[in-house]
Amino acid sequence: MKTILVPTDLSAASEAALSVAVEIARTYQSTILLLHSVVYPLPVAAYPEAVSITTSYTVDEWRQLEQEAKIALNRLVANEKYKGVTIVPTLLTNGQGLIHNVTDRPADLIVMSSEGASGLEEWLVGSNAESIVRHAHCPVLIIKKPVVPFRPEKIVYAIDVDDRLKAVQPYSFPLSEGKKYQFLYVQTPTDSRVPEGIRDWINEFARAEGITEFTATVYKSRDVSGGILDYADEANADLIVLVTHGYKGLRHFLSGSVAEDVLNHSQKPVLVMRI
Repeated sequence: MKTILVPTDLSAASEAALSVAVEIARTYQSTILLLHSVVYPLPVAAYPEAVSITTSYTVDEWRQLEQEAKIALNRLVANEKYKGVTIVPTLLTNGQGLIHNVTDRPADLIVMSSEGASGLEEWLVGSNAESIVRHAHCPVLIIKKPVVPFRPEKIVYAIDVDDRLKAVQPYSFPLSEGKKYQFLYVQTPTDSRVPEGIRDWINEFARAEGITEFTATVYKSRDVSGGILDYADEANADLIVLVTHGYKGLRHFLSGSVAEDVLNHSQKPVLVMRI
């Protein structure tokens, strides 16, 4: 794993993701790209029919914002606890926002903090993490609160009996070296699959992935995302791993995404990988 991408809004909360990324980078000798996108205030017209005009004062204000962000970004990188890890501070001034700047860059892993979204906000706009997961071309690790050290041992791998999973890309980093995988299938009341058949599929999947030490649990719940969260709590999991199809557009609006529901409501770290 060569490159870990960490988006930051320079808040204390976003440092939780950087701390985890640093731990992973130390293990794999990776380089961290620390990204911050400057948010520019838009000129406001004097009255509704007026045309907004960018003045020299506005440009000076933008430059001041850029300078302050650059200083804060460099101060963050210089923290002694990150010593020995290559962190490249990258200030984004193209005005495209954080999501496209993050998902358009090549990386082996994205690590980011998120407070999630709920209620009307979740339905209308979701969270930045949700949008990045939907568009990312590499695994995304979502950190909800400081986790130091980040050494997950109880990893719940929520799985679906979808043959496309057997062709999933190799993990960016080993999820459970020397430990058992805890495969989880959530069965809802409308799911007519036979538990024995589900376990047979998981056995085949594990064998194809070269995994020999694992458990397979069929967990009954009213809905899939709620079942994953409930089981992870019961198992006292350190990490939830999900695979998503990354639906976009109308299909995403109609079907939703279990991965997005879980990362919005979980208080545990969530690793999301796209097929």
